[in-house]
Amino acid sequence: MSELFLENINIINQRWPQIAKEITLEAVSEFDAVLVTGKNQTISVNGIQLSSRHNRMAEAQLYIDQLDTNCNTVTLYGVGMGDVPSLLIDINNLESIDIAPLNLSIFALLLTYTDQREWLSDSRVNLIQPEQYQLAENYLAIAADLVLADEQNSVIRDFLVMENNREFINSIHLANDREIEEIHKLNFEALNRDPSADHIKLHVKTNTKASIIASGPTLETHYEALKKQRNLPPQERPIMIAVDTALIALTSQGITPDIVVTLDKNITLQHFPAKLPSDTSLVYFPNSNPDVINNWKGKKFNAYSNRPIFDECNKNSPKIRLYTNGSVIHPTVDLAVQLGLQEISLYGCDFSYPHNKTHAYWQDGVLGPSINLKKNHWVLNGHNQRVPTDLNFRAYLRYLEIYILAKPEIKFYQLSKLGAKIAGTHYRD
Repeated sequence: MSELFLENINIINQRWPQIAKEITLEAVSEFDAVLVTGKNQTISVNGIQLSSRHNRMAEAQLYIDQLDTNCNTVTLYGVGMGDVPSLLIDINNLESIDIAPLNLSIFALLLTYTDQREWLSDSRVNLIQPEQYQLAENYLAIAADLVLADEQNSVIRDFLVMENNREFINSIHLANDREIEEIHKLNFEALNRDPSADHIKLHVKTNTKASIIASGPTLETHYEALKKQRNLPPQERPIMIAVDTALIALTSQGITPDIVVTLDKNITLQHFPAKLPSDTSLVYFPNSNPDVINNWKGKKFNAYSNRPIFDECNKNSPKIRLYTNGSVIHPTVDLAVQLGLQEISLYGCDFSYPHNKTHAYWQDGVLGPSINLKKNHWVLNGHNQRVPTDLNFRAYLRYLEIYILAKPEIKFYQLSKLGAKIAGTHYRD
């Protein structure tokens, strides 16, 4: 241990003994860490600089300028090179400064080679392990630390990244709203003709279990189990609800779900089997593809998402409102809950690329993502191992977790440990 580390850790041990204990257990030798010199010096960890090498303090000030000038508390996610906390303690009106390292190994590395004693000694500073599913009211997040976050902080990392991208995502929604209005006009007659999806309750009867089937790669390992499930007497088997892109995978194996949910205009007839099942109900939205709706052979029901754009539509023609947040899996799960189903098993809900594939059945790249493109993002699977994914899949996962954690009265199960671990669920063989 370096002399600097001992001096830094001595302060931490006096103030936060449990965190000090955890830091001393971290291995810093596993990193590819080098000193990088420009006008200033910084540390590069696995190719990611912890700060600017040209003007560290100017960069730190850019972070601080994001704060509301009237706030008296702040949480800093990540530490960088320690420049931001060193400037924060100079702000007199700050009464509380919470510092949340997102990777204790990197923090230990920083303590080994740099002097952080000034801000560590400030009475307003508190080192914390952050809440994973709740962002602080006033916060700053160091970009490098988001990239280098460890497994323990992968959830809060995802929420911070999602929040950083919120303005861009909202701008896309504004453009999509105009497209939705145009497709809504094409689907106007069907929306008025077909009943709201809550009428499916008449068909659910006394069943309390549901199998929710997405098109993740692990679905392929459950075909035989789903066949057996489908062959049970109707009063014994779970209601089988599939997302649109999973239908062709299921029918290729002789499995016919009770309900299919489709949300996106970009999911066309080419994404469905040539022979559409006549005994499967379709749940669609105003922005679903008109050709899919018009050519469906079975019963058809509709719904609105919970987005404000549909508030006026709902006043004029009330429909069930389903939770949506980027993925068709969200309204599919919410539909099961609103139908009164109390036990929900998730098949193929992987939010990642196990088996070196993006989807069950589909050829690589047909549905957009390709396993051949470099995957810089990851989530933890049921074995607490990192599995590759894309940024949007991470967001879909976290929004589903928020939903599930808000429904403690519902039992949620996952059927595979190879896909992303979903908080609030239990594993079932």
